[in-house]
Amino acid sequence: MSLPMIGTWIVTVNALRPFTIHGDEYLELHITRVDEDRSSHLVRVPKHALKTTVVAGAQATLTFLMGQVTEVR
Repeated sequence: MSLPMIGTWIVTVNALRPFTIHGDEYLELHITRVDEDRSSHLVRVPKHALKTTVVAGAQATLTFLMGQVTEVR
């Protein structure tokens, strides 16, 4: 399944990795949707979209707009 154009997903963060592109900070999140146990995805999130601290094993809500993560709570 691809990422949604608009909407939210409740996910479990399986792993994360910080990285930078031209000085901008991002997190690469390896996630599993809570409502689809077998569905794992990789998303890249700009640091400014993080509204909370993200740790492996935690649940988070991802908000999407145009297939991009715009908020993590």
